[in-house]
Amino acid sequence: MKRLISVIILSLAFVLARAEVRDISYAQLPEKSQKIIEKCFPERSVKSTTVEKRASLVQYEVKLSGGYKVQFSKTGMLTEVECSKSNPVPAKVLPLRINAFMASNYSANNVMKYEHDGKLYVLILDNLHELTFNSSGRLVDIEKP
Repeated sequence: MKRLISVIILSLAFVLARAEVRDISYAQLPEKSQKIIEKCFPERSVKSTTVEKRASLVQYEVKLSGGYKVQFSKTGMLTEVECSKSNPVPAKVLPLRINAFMASNYSANNVMKYEHDGKLYVLILDNLHELTFNSSGRLVDIEKP
């Protein structure tokens, strides 16, 4: 039984490890992704665009001028934004309710990383606080360094 479990685990690890990452053109991004980039990063130029395919996961990554790295799901949903210290995540990226919360509670801080998994939104601020919001934009957790 242990041997069977070991074989299954090794097989699964092999399949998951076989990710295909390749360069694509900007035009090959889902249309939804292109619209988000044009709306939220209008003054940034596209440096590179890649697609990663692994088992059932398809993920797009776009590197923009100014040190931005933006990731999208297979459907074009924005899943992550990372930025440089000099260029924070644009407020346009955040859902309206979260943006309003940030403006009234953390106006002195910049968002340095944004993640969205379809259920939760996670923001990492320049003071290293990690704020977690639910899908309706309500704050559910704050982690301080």
